[in-house]
Amino acid sequence: MAREQVAKAIAKDASLGGLPDPVREDRELAIGKHLHDAVCTVEQALERVVGQIDGDPPRGRSYRRDLLDRAARPLPDRRPPIIGAETRRALGLLIAFRQAFRHSYGAFDCILAAPNVATAALAVPRAAEEIEAFGSAIGMRPPG
Repeated sequence: MAREQVAKAIAKDASLGGLPDPVREDRELAIGKHLHDAVCTVEQALERVVGQIDGDPPRGRSYRRDLLDRAARPLPDRRPPIIGAETRRALGLLIAFRQAFRHSYGAFDCILAAPNVATAALAVPRAAEEIEAFGSAIGMRPPG
């Protein structure tokens, strides 16, 4: 699902040129929502993997950062890293964007989303591949 949401964001971003302002604003909000949903999907996948292998996922105010940090580090005698350092960095940027988007309360500025479309286009498929490869390597099957 994360890959599908990123593909939708990319397609909408490519079609922004020349749109009337109200239509452009609607399209920009849709891009933000697609990025939001893609990041949520990747984060949920990491939560499931970390929860099943490491035990309880992180909690507290720094939960999201701690989840990414944990996923990017090996646990000696338990598992290798789930995601790579570059993926961790890019997902951190996308999670920060998602939080800003989620709490914009009608004052969302799509200029803030523009660089995140390119980041998501690279990071989300890479994260999905890394999570899937990790799962395959340890014999963990996707849900469903």
